[in-house]
Amino acid sequence: MKSSILQKSFDLKDYIIAAKRQIHIKPELSMSEFETTAFVKSELTKIGIDMVPLDSDVGVLGLIQGEKKGKEIVTALRADMDALPIQETTDLVDKSIVPGVMHACGHDCHTAMLLGAARILVSMKDQFSGTIKLIFQPAEENLFGSQHMIEQGVLKNPNVDYIMGMHGHSGYQLGQIALREGSSMASSDFFNVKITGTSGHGAYPHRVGCDPILAASNSVMALQSIITRQIDALDNVVISICTIHGGTAKNIIPETVEFSGSVRCQNKEIRKTIEGKIKKIINGVSSSFNCKSELNYHYGVPALINSPEVTKALWKSAEKIVGADNVRYIDIPAMGSEDFSRYLEVVPKGVFARLGIQEPNKPEILFHNGNFVFPEAALPYGTALLAQFIIDTNQ
Repeated sequence: MKSSILQKSFDLKDYIIAAKRQIHIKPELSMSEFETTAFVKSELTKIGIDMVPLDSDVGVLGLIQGEKKGKEIVTALRADMDALPIQETTDLVDKSIVPGVMHACGHDCHTAMLLGAARILVSMKDQFSGTIKLIFQPAEENLFGSQHMIEQGVLKNPNVDYIMGMHGHSGYQLGQIALREGSSMASSDFFNVKITGTSGHGAYPHRVGCDPILAASNSVMALQSIITRQIDALDNVVISICTIHGGTAKNIIPETVEFSGSVRCQNKEIRKTIEGKIKKIINGVSSSFNCKSELNYHYGVPALINSPEVTKALWKSAEKIVGADNVRYIDIPAMGSEDFSRYLEVVPKGVFARLGIQEPNKPEILFHNGNFVFPEAALPYGTALLAQFIIDTNQ
């Protein structure tokens, strides 16, 4: 039997779909979500939701005050808004009209679902206490937007006690919700390496004596030994070299070669050791080829750690929406990253959920792909989960 909130969400289905389509057809890249921000503000204004002015042209913070007597809890709900630099190749009615830009990860849907939840919560203010913060965040795709919103003060005045976020996931069927307590997604760090040798004629490499291509190639291979020989096989770590550049002609040994990559970790203590291990290897390998090396290492978002307490609470809320049989436990933490993790550094009592979007008997949905389609039939379930979490938490 459907919960009353799920029924309210289905009653709003046309609105949620229309909001999603409005955003989908005009996608905007990270930190350029100007029209999306204006649209969200307009929709919140229509239903009488106050907004906190931000010192930014992108991002929105809405406030809903519960009217029920109870604990003065502050709970935040977060949705991301940015699109990707991908050409859309679907035949949707709301196909992107912006060349080379599309919502290929479902952030338009996350925003639409939070707008739907806002409408439900405004109509039920007498059934919860405390304050609800609606965080519409820019720039998740570059893993910067959450820090931007934190710096805008969205977690303060009043301070947030609980926070929830959600992302569509094709690993679960439409109508399912998946959760995991503890370590759930990886940290994300990036590095650039520059190896310098001596330029010379490709016919006489012995006269050069310090070939940076050779040093770089061996460094790339040697870096994988960090995973296989320096870290316990049971610890989840990934080092990927994703770019390599060097040379201008097929008969000239270049002076420099540069390559870059990413590091993903679940364990924060292991994360602290990776930079040193990389530096030791590239210095040693480069030196053996009479070359010099430089490492520029950037620490990005931390691992996403869900609060066991809040995960259990959301599990109960999810059961009310989709039934106990459709709430799934995520067995293995993902090696992908989410900047929601930065909120959890400030507000440890939080959880990030997965909303199933895979339709039965249809090809697997591929994210960050020109043919990506987020089924609109999934939208009411996500909207209902956001609203139900508030009703259950703010008592």
